[in-house]
Amino acid sequence: MAHSNAEHTNGTTQEAHSMTNGFKPKIDWTSFANIINGQPRTSSKTYHSTDPSTLEPLWEAPISTSQDVDDAVSAARAAFPSWSLTPVEIRAKLLVHFGKRAFHDNGEALTALLQRETGKPAFVAGIEVANSYNHCTFHENLRLPEERWEDDEKVIVTRYVPMGVVAAIIPWNFPIVLAIGKICAGLLTGNCVIVKPSPFTPYSALKMVEIAQETFPPGVLQVLGGDHQLGPWLVAHPGIQKINFTGSINTGKMIMAECAKTLKRVTLELGGNDVCIVCEDVADVEGAAAQVALGCFFNTGQMCVCTKRVYVAEGIYDRFLEAMVRFTNGLKMGRPDEEGVMVGPVQNEMQFEKVKGFFKDSLENGHKFVAGGQEAREEGEKEKGFFLRPAIVDRPPVESRIVQEEQFGPIVPVLSFISVDEAIAAANDSVMGLGASVWSDDIAKAEAIGLRLDVGMVYVNSFEKPDCHGYMSGHKMSGIGGDSGVLGIKEMCNVQVMHTYKRR
Repeated sequence: MAHSNAEHTNGTTQEAHSMTNGFKPKIDWTSFANIINGQPRTSSKTYHSTDPSTLEPLWEAPISTSQDVDDAVSAARAAFPSWSLTPVEIRAKLLVHFGKRAFHDNGEALTALLQRETGKPAFVAGIEVANSYNHCTFHENLRLPEERWEDDEKVIVTRYVPMGVVAAIIPWNFPIVLAIGKICAGLLTGNCVIVKPSPFTPYSALKMVEIAQETFPPGVLQVLGGDHQLGPWLVAHPGIQKINFTGSINTGKMIMAECAKTLKRVTLELGGNDVCIVCEDVADVEGAAAQVALGCFFNTGQMCVCTKRVYVAEGIYDRFLEAMVRFTNGLKMGRPDEEGVMVGPVQNEMQFEKVKGFFKDSLENGHKFVAGGQEAREEGEKEKGFFLRPAIVDRPPVESRIVQEEQFGPIVPVLSFISVDEAIAAANDSVMGLGASVWSDDIAKAEAIGLRLDVGMVYVNSFEKPDCHGYMSGHKMSGIGGDSGVLGIKEMCNVQVMHTYKRR
């Protein structure tokens, strides 16, 4: 007797829930530990990160040992046979259950924790937590395709099969959503995942994976905090089949070289010097300028797909720049607990000093600042925390550092162009090729420009807004492979082709 889809779904949901123990332990939001084989594990050595908005020390976090890495890999390998054979419908339901527990039931506390460790304003942190839940629900109905070919002699079926153990290495700028994208893709496809958060922002990832233990079997999803030794240990470990890394180009190169020794599969989502092209036919200059400024300074400019270079058609350049400066000067900067804050601090001292280097270089070279240029909220006022007022530099030389390099902070160059061909050539004149945005009232024209840009993602009449439905990847030095969408789950798989010959 055939069963309806509803009956199948209900049965799958019940089976998924039967795999969870239903126990909801009280969560201590001030205590942090590794999660290995379903259990918290403290370490003999700890460290603490710093609140970037106050420079106050935060909580102690574990520094993993090589034995912790070995134990986590062993637990993942032990869990893999059963987890990989668990029906994908159940794995998907468990992802949603985990998402509800982490981002709905504990969403407020997780958001507050995220704000403390990153300095994000409330609305930015809220977007990150909400998008993390969206990743879980998006993957609920996502399935890997199969390709089938048949003739009189045989059937050939191409399938995507899980790799085994995946290490997800996460940066500090979006410690939850960048982790959850890799977690969802890895677990849905039947892999076991070990998360390594940045030592600058360990807390939210450690707590998120702790919450996940209510849902997943031991060893399926684990997390290790640590120092500079932890990443190399994971990359070199022979029991790990895949490294999925988001971070800098230089670190990505080192990871790729090390992975070659064990021929690990690798996904690298790296830096970008993302360009924005604003065409002369944009009628709403004020509105477009405001959106472009948001794209430059969202999360204090600390996003791989933030706009890093703005090219505006000469005919509207002055009006556009004035509107962009006016909007930027109206952005409130401050601590995450202050009402109406749009721009927070740079997340850590290392990045703070790097971004200050761009300010210094432009000032020393006589570039024209039309917005910002001060470290504190007001000139002469020394504010605690890693604050830099959002800055706009008007038409610096093309060869200048601020145009050629990724700033990853609240400073952006604005340049003019006469012809679209000139703008496209300038946009493509980069070793990076992550994202871009094109603004025009003629959508067909904007899309045609986008097709000529050597980047992985193009946004038409919007600043860069990564979405779990779309593949996120880069060209050139901006990465290898990518995350999100159907292609993102394929990245977590090997390909197996089965040739079945028919009986004669």
